[in-house]
Amino acid sequence: MYMGEVSICKILADPTNQLAALKAKTQPYPETLQEAIMKWFLFEASFSLMFVDKAVHQDDLSYVAGHCFRAISSLNQVLFAKNKQYCINEKKAVMMVDQFAIKPVDYKKRVDQIFTLLSKDENQTRQAADMLRDLVAETEKILQSK
Repeated sequence: MYMGEVSICKILADPTNQLAALKAKTQPYPETLQEAIMKWFLFEASFSLMFVDKAVHQDDLSYVAGHCFRAISSLNQVLFAKNKQYCINEKKAVMMVDQFAIKPVDYKKRVDQIFTLLSKDENQTRQAADMLRDLVAETEKILQSK
C-alpha cells in the first residue's frame, strides 16, 4: 500500500531527492512484489472462503459477510498485482478491477451478486459462497495461465 501511495504521489518538496528516488523504484512494477502479493493474497482468499463454507449454516451472517469481504479484498489485491497496478485501498477497488485487461469475467457483477445474496436464507448464502468459490477458482486459473 505504501509503495502504491509513493507511486501516485505528487512531490511538492524534496530537496534531497529521497522521495523522487523512492518513486522511481515503483515503476516498472517490481516482479518480486507482484509474485509475493499474488501468492499471499490468493492464499488469503482461499483461507477466508474456507471459513465462509464452514459458517454458512451457523446463522452468523456478519461473520460470513466479513469473510466474503476479506476474500474479495484479497482477490482485488491479486488482480491489481496481476495487472501491475498498485491497490491503494478497498474503496472502488472492485470497479477498478472491472476495468483491467486481466480479470475474471463480469468481475464486478459477480462480486455485487455475492453480497446481494447474503441473507438469513441459508440457500441464498450458500449460493453466494458457491459464486465466491468460482471467482477464487477463476482467479487461480488466470494466475496459472501467466
